[in-house]
Amino acid sequence: MRITYVFAFTALLAGSPAMGQVIIGTQNPDAARHEQRAMQDRAEGRADQNEAQRRAAVGDYRGAAAADREARRDFNDARRQENRASQDSRTVILSR
Repeated sequence: MRITYVFAFTALLAGSPAMGQVIIGTQNPDAARHEQRAMQDRAEGRADQNEAQRRAAVGDYRGAAAADREARRDFNDARRQENRASQDSRTVILSR
């Protein structure tokens, strides 16, 4: 009976260096929130682009330029939110 404990303890000691690194792969809830915000910003950007095209067709070039700037801001915000989502969804690796 004691020999079984010795073998079990030896196996535990032999396996412990392999267990030195712990990988935690939990999903961060903020990633989904950032992705949702990115989708919303892209939709707003497309609406602003359509507004800019409509104003340019009528001859309101200042209004078209303003709507185009707003569309660019929305697309940049969407890109930032996508970057935040990708950073939040990364796996955390802990090692000793």
